[in-house]
Amino acid sequence: MAETERGSADRLDVVVIGAGQSGLAMGHHLAEQGRRFTILEASDSIGSAWRTRWDSLVLFTPRRYDSLPGLPFPGDPNGHPGRDEVVSYLERYAATFDLPVELNSPVKSVAPADGGFVLDVGSRTLESEQVVVATGPFQVPNVPAFAADLAPDVAQMPSTGYRRPSEVPLSTALVVGGGNTGFQIAEELSATHTVYLAVGSRQTPLPQRVLGRDLFWWLTKTGLITRRSTRAWDVVHNIATRSSARVRGPRSVMAS
Repeated sequence: MAETERGSADRLDVVVIGAGQSGLAMGHHLAEQGRRFTILEASDSIGSAWRTRWDSLVLFTPRRYDSLPGLPFPGDPNGHPGRDEVVSYLERYAATFDLPVELNSPVKSVAPADGGFVLDVGSRTLESEQVVVATGPFQVPNVPAFAADLAPDVAQMPSTGYRRPSEVPLSTALVVGGGNTGFQIAEELSATHTVYLAVGSRQTPLPQRVLGRDLFWWLTKTGLITRRSTRAWDVVHNIATRSSARVRGPRSVMAS
């Protein structure tokens, strides 16, 4: 390993920051190329972001599309894995390829130096030709300023703070955000709460299955999953809205 006392670090080819799915996949490719590298993870476990999500989280992509390079995702390829399955898979992935993951290694800073980079990892430094930042987006909740002015009896929590319906007071609940996270949490809460889902613009929810096939089967077979044009995605909407699927769950309101 290329860690030494501060000021005398050996030079690595690559340092990867983050031991989630992106960081581990990058590590697999680097190992195949024979690079000298390490993967730094701030927390005490692999896939830490998944461990802080709600108990019933289920991926909206079937297992056949959830594999990282070199290792199939176990289980029914047409089924959808839950949170704990993802965590177990990431741990198995790191062990299978013997990836050099260093836990409890938060990176304090990254600075250019001598055509490469110097990383401050607390009590030591690392030097590397290249750095891959694989910390993932949306890890810090965006709490609006007016939240502090709400009455004390109004329970507030970001999605990272939600675990299960029993922790939400039995009253009307407002879920803000119409992404997969918002829809899943709102639907789960709707079994025991009156729920409103606030979204910023009108959306056309797509069913999970279209004409007997998972939506991602259609996206893959048609090649639309690799396209970004609005016209291509219009085709998906047309297929979905003509299917017999029914969207059920909480009431939705549009935020002005």
